[in-house]
Formats: sequence, structure tokens, C-alpha cells
Amino acid sequence: MKMRMIFTVTLALLLLTSSCGKDFLDEKRDKNQVVPSAIADFQALLDDASRTMNTNSGNELELIGADEYFISDQAWEGLPANATAYERKGYYWAKDDVYEKQQVRDWNYAYRKILYANTALEGIEEIAPKADETAAWNNVKGSALFFRAFNFYQLAQVFCKPFDASSASADPGIPLRLKPDITAPVTRATVSETYARIIEDLKNAAGLLPELPLVKYRPSKAGVYALLAKTYLVKEDYENAERYADSSLHITNSLIDFNTLNLTVTYPFPTNMQNNPEIIFISYILNIPILQTSRMRINPELYASYDDNDLGKNACFLKNADGYYTFRGSYYGSQVPMFTGLSTDEVLLIKAECAIRNGSISEALSSLNYLLQNRYDRSSFTPVAAANAEELLKEIIDQRRKRLLLRGTRWEDLRRLNKDPRFAQTLVRVLKGVRYELPPGDLRYVWPLPDNVIEISGLEQNPR
Repeated sequence: MKMRMIFTVTLALLLLTSSCGKDFLDEKRDKNQVVPSAIADFQALLDDASRTMNTNSGNELELIGADEYFISDQAWEGLPANATAYERKGYYWAKDDVYEKQQVRDWNYAYRKILYANTALEGIEEIAPKADETAAWNNVKGSALFFRAFNFYQLAQVFCKPFDASSASADPGIPLRLKPDITAPVTRATVSETYARIIEDLKNAAGLLPELPLVKYRPSKAGVYALLAKTYLVKEDYENAERYADSSLHITNSLIDFNTLNLTVTYPFPTNMQNNPEIIFISYILNIPILQTSRMRINPELYASYDDNDLGKNACFLKNADGYYTFRGSYYGSQVPMFTGLSTDEVLLIKAECAIRNGSISEALSSLNYLLQNRYDRSSFTPVAAANAEELLKEIIDQRRKRLLLRGTRWEDLRRLNKDPRFAQTLVRVLKGVRYELPPGDLRYVWPLPDNVIEISGLEQNPR
């Protein structure tokens, strides 16, 4: 999408001259950027999709740490110079000095987007819209609230403990930056406060945004409801998660029928994400060297879990000369970048899981089979039938792993499901003859705050 000139406020320009001791975000700004003053200016700020708001999502550490892939010893040793320390050490869940003083992109990029959102929120409140400007004004405010919540959510999945109702009011959360003033004191909210802010921002956004966006780089009611469903799911509030999944699906429940894909081309999904009917909100992450096609191999156990008549087995993977498979199923339409946004297939799986947890086998089956009939060869698809609620829940959890591959959601699922003995598992990687394990509930499911943030702010570090 064609971007307008990007604006930012004078306060953000302080980042150019702040000392390292005060530069919380460690972000640079263009001295030629100007101060926004009109509704269109703030919309342009939030429309900076390809450079800021929709790219470099905060899922890198989630992808690195999850069990969806492996790399060989040779590939690990041959990681290029632009690979970060946390790619190398995060791969085997190192306990010490994960970042080696390097900047952490998940943190920096998320707070940059939050800065943009806060800039728009503060600025738009100073404008009294005319009657014909109300929709545009609402779209700016609603979009800014969504972007802030989206990035708070991603930060919480990486740098906070999984939500636990018994301890969330004491567990350290993330800094909740609600103003564009970068000189304001930095403190960590609690996990409970973090999720309360995410939910509050999203509920406020819902009343301001259109049901569907002009372009999928922009937020919408459907996206707000999808993110609320995700948020309540990780909180294990299944009633609200199902409610908001329903709300999102009421607006859009479109799917790609994999039977219509051309599986002979290298990347079968639409190269223009606007043309993918499943996408609700576009977000993606750029190149991560450890996950490049030349290095990353899909976990063989995961690949083997696909049925032969499951079209995803062909649509999402390519066989390499070494006999292993690599990934080609990103909804970006290529191997990199990787799609990390919101989509109908995920919402359907949230609906299915929450329906069964809330006691409705029929609704769970309806949502699951609607998804799967668009994933399997139509000539041989047999709808899932419920033997019992326990088996159906397991099937839904298995389908989440297969359908939401390499989007960052696997790490989130491991964190929440490890609290349930039925689904808890120990991850294993073998590197250079050494076996590394990540058991359920391990402290390493919470990544450390970046080294420079601790040095600058004195915030409490996550134990490792």
C-alpha cells in the first residue's frame, strides 16, 4: 500500500539527542519529520505499514524458542554475522546471557509502535472533528488503541509470566507506556494490570472502528474481537474468549479452500495479502536468519502428524535434498517474511476450543469441521466426529499446532497448556551432541528483559 509522509511529534525528536541513560527505546528519528496537526496526519502516522506499524512484529523470540523446527549443527555453526546472539542461544534456551548486550528487536520495535500509537492518541484528542470528519477521527483513535493493545499483547507473551489468576496481581508485567513522553519514569505494571489495559484499549477501540477495514493493514472491529478472543484465551477465560470469537466470526468467517490452491508453485498462497480472504489484520516479521529456508527444517514429528489427504501437508512444506522439509506456508505469500497477524482460521480454532471447554460439543465440531473441510482434499474428507469431549479437545489442540504453524502462537500455546498435565510436554533439542531440555513451567518460558533496558531503567529482571 502506498504510504504518505510519516510524521512524529517533537517529543519523539528527543530520541535524537537523549543520552543513553535516558533513551528508553533506543530509537532514531528523521530530523526532517514534522509535527502532525490534522486528522489525516495522524492517520498517515498509523498507516506507516511497511516501515513501522505492521512489520517487525514482536514474535521473533516466540518463533525462535518454539518446537516447530530444528536446524543442524552445521547450520547453527554457519549462522551469518547478522544473526543475533539470541538466535544462537535462544535456540537451545540458554540460561545465561541470552542477548550478550545486543538490542532486542521484539522490545524495540513494539515500543516504537506504541510510541506512534500514543502520539496519535494524544494528538487526536486536541482536534474537535467536524460532522463530516467524525468517522476519520474515530478511525484514528480506534486504530491507535488497537495498535497499542496489539503490541502490549505481544510483549506480554514474551516478557511476562503466563497469566495465572492466583498470582497475576503480583507477577511483574511490562511497562505500560500510555503517553508519548519518553522522559516519563519507567516501571513495570503487574501481569493483571497489563492484561486489564489490553482489554480496556480493545473494548474502547471496538466502538470506534468499522466492521472491516479499508485495507487489511488497518484495524477493524473484526480484528479487535479476534484479539480480544486471543487475550481471553491466554487468560483461560473461555466464556469471554468464545464470545469474542463469535463476534469476530459474525463479521467475517471467510476461508481459503485449499482445494483451489495451485500446489505446483513454490508459494501457493496469495502474494498480495489483501487477496487472502482469511486475513483479518496484516502483521508480519522480517527475515530471521535461523529460520531461513536454507537452514530451518520442520520438526519431523510435526510433519508426520498431517494426514496424507490433508492439503496443508503439501501447501505448507517443501522437501529438501536432505530428506527433511522446510516451510512455505506463510500467509505473506513467501517463506519470509512470516505472517503473524490475525486470521479467520485462528479465530475458528479459538471458538472450537472454547466451545468444548464451555460444554458444547456440537458448536466445537461445527467450527472445527468448517475449517477442516477447507483444508482437506474434498474428495476424501470425513468430518470429525466426537468420541468424547476429552478426545475432541485434544484434536483441536493438535489442529492449532498444524494450522497456525510459525506464526508465534505455538509459544503462547506451550506456555498456557503446560499448566495442564494432559498437554504439558518437555521440549528437547540436541546441538553438537548436547541434549537441551525445556520442561513445563520452566522460568525460560519468560524471556529476560533486554540488557540495555535493565541498565538504563533499573527495572526488575525476569529470573532465568
